Amino acid sequence: MKSGYSTKTTFVVIFVILLSGAWSKSYGQKTETPAAGEARYAVLDPRGDMLEVNLIPLAPRVSDLNDKVVYIISSWERDTGFEGMLAKAEEMLKKRFQKVTIVRKTRGTAYYSSDDPALWKEMQSKGHAFIYGAAPSSSTTHYSFNWSSILEKSGLPGTVLMYDTLLDVAKGSRERLGALIRYTAVPFPVESMTEKQVSDALDRIISALMSPLTAEETKTGKYLPPKPPRIAFTGTLSEVQDYFYKQGWTDGLPIIPPTEEKVAEMLKGTKHAPNEVLTSSMPPEKLMVTVEKVAINGVMAGCKPAYMPVLLAAIEAYTKRNVDSTIRSTGSFSFMQVVNGPIRKELKMNAGTYALGPGNEANAAIGRALRLFITNLGGGKPDINMMGVIGNTSAYTLCFPENEERSPWTPFSVDQGFKAGESTLTFFTGGWAHTGNYGYTKTALLDVVKDISVFEYPSGIVVLIAPPRAELLKAEGMNKEGVKEYIWKNATVPLGELKQSIFYKMLTDPRIAKKELRPEDLDRPDDTLIQAYPRDQVHIIVVGGEAVPMMQVWHMSNPQTVSIDKWR
Repeated sequence: MKSGYSTKTTFVVIFVILLSGAWSKSYGQKTETPAAGEARYAVLDPRGDMLEVNLIPLAPRVSDLNDKVVYIISSWERDTGFEGMLAKAEEMLKKRFQKVTIVRKTRGTAYYSSDDPALWKEMQSKGHAFIYGAAPSSSTTHYSFNWSSILEKSGLPGTVLMYDTLLDVAKGSRERLGALIRYTAVPFPVESMTEKQVSDALDRIISALMSPLTAEETKTGKYLPPKPPRIAFTGTLSEVQDYFYKQGWTDGLPIIPPTEEKVAEMLKGTKHAPNEVLTSSMPPEKLMVTVEKVAINGVMAGCKPAYMPVLLAAIEAYTKRNVDSTIRSTGSFSFMQVVNGPIRKELKMNAGTYALGPGNEANAAIGRALRLFITNLGGGKPDINMMGVIGNTSAYTLCFPENEERSPWTPFSVDQGFKAGESTLTFFTGGWAHTGNYGYTKTALLDVVKDISVFEYPSGIVVLIAPPRAELLKAEGMNKEGVKEYIWKNATVPLGELKQSIFYKMLTDPRIAKKELRPEDLDRPDDTLIQAYPRDQVHIIVVGGEAVPMMQVWHMSNPQTVSIDKWR
């Protein structure tokens, strides 16, 4: 018996038809017909709106560092590459200002992108200036400006030490914050610098703490960025493609022209008003997003009006958790969307053979729309604020429904607290690694735990189980919780190896440490086996066809499940 839903209409066909120009009469608003007979399209601007920015003036600089306390902050526990440079900064400060007091602090990767109210309070009461060392990381560098702006606003002057490969990150971060945070950019790696380059950089750091402020740096008030025009461009089909691509508004593939006519048609897929604001802080650039803007990008992705509730749910799920650092990271993250409930069949989604592959219109277009949302509604730009060093093919599109009909267990949405029969979307974060396939072997679960134990901590896993494998596991007497327990219990790593990870500090941070790990466990011998994942970050989803009892495991975590029905 075949599983899944119809795959007769493929996403590839959409592009073939589009590129052939066959939609010139029916798809979009024809504004004029050139002599050659080629249609022209007036297309809407797909970008989110940047909100008004409150300008943050920098704190007054110190005229003399003698008898002053200077905090030197490292964003990571180690491996930032700035350890030596920060040590030299301390040495130079003490040499030039013999009465200066230096306080060194390390925030640690456990929370480099979270706030530090206790440390801020200490610095504000005891400090007079600070130097913040970033890291070879886009997300960390971005947050270094955010972190510094809070202290500048409180009256504490400072500067950021960063790498010159991330200058666009500095530019964008300062613009969005409305604060001209001072920084010193140096080459990566620092070891490549000459002695003169190091000396000059140290001089710039000191100057950033002491040089009087410019008029621009003291500005207050508000700045309202210009609003994008409603009609972005008018041109032929090929001209629209070229224009959108050159503006950085596509994912590299051709798009459907988002005309007034097609956007109005798309909006019929929801009862929500076009001007309803879904979020005022869409990552990574904190832009404002309306229902109509979602419809514009949905058209571009090749979506149908019936997909609108899923697209709106995707925005809700995407913004439920802070994914800013994930988007900006050099780690090439992606996202996974899983659909449950009746809407799977309504949209003819494919939950069977090749569910994660190309070939199904709804799977492909809905998954693709998320990437356009991140690009246009969130302001994400490769090599500017999306710095995945290698990149990730699953970032193009990764959306599929659970094969509920062929699962021996409850749907994932029920695991997440929703009722059976509700249509939901679950949004996972991670995706820079996966392993499989595990086919006929009887030791498949053991093979799984061996492989995933080396996945980088911290995170979670999503185990995708084809129906035949789920049935075999059930026949062995295992329910879904039993499978999760087996994987969690046996996917282990020696404590000694875990201590070598730059993420080790996360285990000792009470704000985010695994609940199953007691403080005294960390004092045990290095050969003690420690579970590689938090128990609540092992997830099971049944998907796929019938040919072989396959399994895959994706490095995904922190599922955010939302109702699709509320967006109808």
